[in-house]
Amino acid sequence: MAVKSLLLDIDGVIVRDRLLLAHVKDNCVRYVQNKIPECRDPRQVNNVLYLVHGHTARGLTHSFGIDTRDFNEKVYDKSVLDHLAEVIYSADFQAEAKEIHDFSQKGWNVTLFSNAPEVWCRQVARAMGDDVYLRCPTMDGPFKPEAAAYENFSKVQTHVFVDDSLKNLGATRSLPNWHPIHFEDSGASTVDVFAPTHRPWCPTIGSIWELSLFLDTADFLMDRHEPSDCPYSSSPHQ
Repeated sequence: MAVKSLLLDIDGVIVRDRLLLAHVKDNCVRYVQNKIPECRDPRQVNNVLYLVHGHTARGLTHSFGIDTRDFNEKVYDKSVLDHLAEVIYSADFQAEAKEIHDFSQKGWNVTLFSNAPEVWCRQVARAMGDDVYLRCPTMDGPFKPEAAAYENFSKVQTHVFVDDSLKNLGATRSLPNWHPIHFEDSGASTVDVFAPTHRPWCPTIGSIWELSLFLDTADFLMDRHEPSDCPYSSSPHQ
């Protein structure tokens, strides 16, 4: 049986708790303020750095020549990691974690593909089960949507890539074996993945349940002849 590759972003796809994501963002803003004390609007600067460079720390280094080696330590501090643990152990998160784990039982090779640091990603991966792979950058990158972030995946295997950033998804448009899916959190509403208003150039889903439905009805994506071994350079988390 061919291995089917499912790549899932973490923040905005698996981790969607608004208070938790706001907590991380507030820490980023505080970090910017500490590094650029003369900055009048650190929140806006953080937004611009993230949009332009894909990562606040990289933006600070490239734009201002600031040493950001302490970024992960300061932003992903104990309070944020404790907050993440609370979310992970919630009933809603555990239910979705089981759904994601079930993908691996259905023949999918599931990889969490994130720009967040390992200290954050590994906690999330553990909640998914031992069969989940992890791909996250070092402080030097590469970060999505840089081309290098996508290079070490199999060139012959088909990848279904789910991300909440159209910019990250757009980087795969020229890769013939990648199938991007835009995740747009719908809350209690239902998103029609085939509706033109939600699908400018790729399908859009609004929940993990909808992703499961999409994968169950999109076997045509896997009609290519693919190797049965797993060609990832990464390995399941420990």
